[in-house]
Amino acid sequence: MAGHLFAALLIAVHSFSPAIANDPPSTITIAPEARQTPYYDLAKRQAFTTYETTSALPLTDYHYPYDGLPPQINPYRMLRGPQFGVNQCNSSTEGPNSLCQTIIMNNISDFCLWGSPDPNETIADTEAKVVGYCTKPGHGTRVLPPGVLTSVQFMTTSAYIQVTGHINMDAINLQADDTGGELDPHGDDGQGNPLGGVIFSNSIPPTATDPSNSGLVQMVSWNLFVGSGIYCMKGCYGNVTSPNLCLNTYDLIGCLYNMPADYTDGEFTSCEGELQDPVGIYTSNGQTLTWSQPASLDPSTTLPWTPRIPASSNCVTYSSEELFGTISVSTTGSASTATEVSSGSGTAAAGSPTNSAGRLVIGSGLFALLGAVVALI
Repeated sequence: MAGHLFAALLIAVHSFSPAIANDPPSTITIAPEARQTPYYDLAKRQAFTTYETTSALPLTDYHYPYDGLPPQINPYRMLRGPQFGVNQCNSSTEGPNSLCQTIIMNNISDFCLWGSPDPNETIADTEAKVVGYCTKPGHGTRVLPPGVLTSVQFMTTSAYIQVTGHINMDAINLQADDTGGELDPHGDDGQGNPLGGVIFSNSIPPTATDPSNSGLVQMVSWNLFVGSGIYCMKGCYGNVTSPNLCLNTYDLIGCLYNMPADYTDGEFTSCEGELQDPVGIYTSNGQTLTWSQPASLDPSTTLPWTPRIPASSNCVTYSSEELFGTISVSTTGSASTATEVSSGSGTAAAGSPTNSAGRLVIGSGLFALLGAVVALI
């Protein structure tokens, strides 16, 4: 459903008590009025002088090898197009002004998020043109400096991989109080948000069509929420179709319901996990029921279930420095400067197991409210 109504789960700052915060959210913010998406200034991105004359297909119909991506997946001047950024990303596109819209989701130390290309934006205003911000260089994107991710949980399951946690919103050019929204490869017009945005991973298990699954493989079905200092991203494997655990029709109820996980700030863990319940399906009085998201939600709406956080096992705990390096601050006179020190290995080889027998990851008691925003039409 992403593409006309967006929402991101708000996480309460740690003043909420676990008893209160473990209850389902009681209010939902009314979404603001919808706005028309403008065409984007071609001078802001790499110039492409030729455009295909055929109609654009839905974004999910485009399948590419990583080294076979075109300059742009959606160069079409139709609907909301052409796309803002580029898909062929390398050392020439990498840096603080990168417009790369091909991102990576490999492991706890090597993944990317979508963020605004311009400072002080909101997801509602920038969803169609968000660009990649990655935890390490080498992907042709903008690079997140150490310290901006204050928690990460990377979960590997039999149907999807998922990464969740806390982030400094300024690092991806979003307003600190932006309640955010959902990004996904659909939208009302099928062009996706961002237009032409694709995700690749080297952590997808073998399939019948690709027994080796060597290198980076495109994840066609995915979704990502970011807002209020929280992010959650899931990519489903191409060989798993039922149930659809990367469903994009619950964009008003955010991370807690779409990707239930342990959102404890300050923790960095990589785990294997059980599958979550399909969003909207729950059990009450012995009956299995389905809640369908309406076009809008009244602020007084209380959802009829509390999401089950899947059990996890083989969890390995890291420090932020192990994963992403550190920032050293040196002072000269009255001015201080921060310099990135790449002390982390950037791999998931270090760390200490938390419980080899497995554990039930319990919510940290931080969830409190839901925010909703309307995406651009």
